[in-house]
Amino acid sequence: MSAPTTIDLSRLPFPAAIEALDFETLFAAFRDRFQAAWDEARADNPDLPPYEVGGLETDPVAIVGQAWSYLRLLDRARVNDAVRSVLAPMARGSDLDQIASRQGVLRLELVPASGNEPAVMEGDAQLLRRYLLSFDRPSAGSASRYLYEAWTSAPKLHDVRVNGRAVHGRIGDTDVVIIGENGVAATQAELAVVQAAVQAPDVKPEAVGVSVLPATRHEFQVVQTILVPVGPDAEIVRKEAEDRVRLIADSRMKIGAGVPRDLLAGASFGPSVIDVQHHEPVADIVAHPYTVPVLTLIDITVEVAS
Repeated sequence: MSAPTTIDLSRLPFPAAIEALDFETLFAAFRDRFQAAWDEARADNPDLPPYEVGGLETDPVAIVGQAWSYLRLLDRARVNDAVRSVLAPMARGSDLDQIASRQGVLRLELVPASGNEPAVMEGDAQLLRRYLLSFDRPSAGSASRYLYEAWTSAPKLHDVRVNGRAVHGRIGDTDVVIIGENGVAATQAELAVVQAAVQAPDVKPEAVGVSVLPATRHEFQVVQTILVPVGPDAEIVRKEAEDRVRLIADSRMKIGAGVPRDLLAGASFGPSVIDVQHHEPVADIVAHPYTVPVLTLIDITVEVAS
């Protein structure tokens, strides 16, 4: 058993029910329809003048058409929003709450309200993840069920992985591996609350042993030298390269993920970066099912080409 394969929702095709909005297209349709209606009216009443001022910005018909087209645009945007509100991958806020409630999944409170400060609630991405995992709740002992229970009992966890016999080779044993918020080592409290959740009678089959373990942090730092041309602000270029490296490193901060050295080196390339000399890490960070790679430092030096 290992972490189940999940759908990358960002790769789903855009729903055909959501219409692309274009003011100019609506306005052109209005003018064409008005022209046709005016021509029909002139056919019945030849005394009406021809409509020949459609290209003028001061034409009252054009002004009315712009206002009408804008209102139609708002109406179509409202329809798009209504479609999004009933599609789980696209719903946000209270719309997502309504969808998740169909599975009996409620948004979790992370930090209780105090004084004038409102409660800090679970984010949309986390709620959507638990909602999708909740469909496997009837499957006691499944990886998805353990993941659901782990994230429900400790919603601040950064990542959870389920390792079974295919990973560790022990028959009848399952390891639930967790890492704390922002890649911090899981606390004893988090380990205890997840352990209690995954060992509940309706979650764990009786003949299965389930252990909750903290992921081992594989800390690494990125040290690079980038070459930039004369002209651009070197500090801005350095900061942009650092942001790109951090984004890539954060995306790999998952239990069981590896970090290729060349991926970090390539991330620094961008506008105004001529070349990158990558110093650390000196080798790939190899994936391990009980380890999470955690970036602790980015040190990028800038050299200006002569």
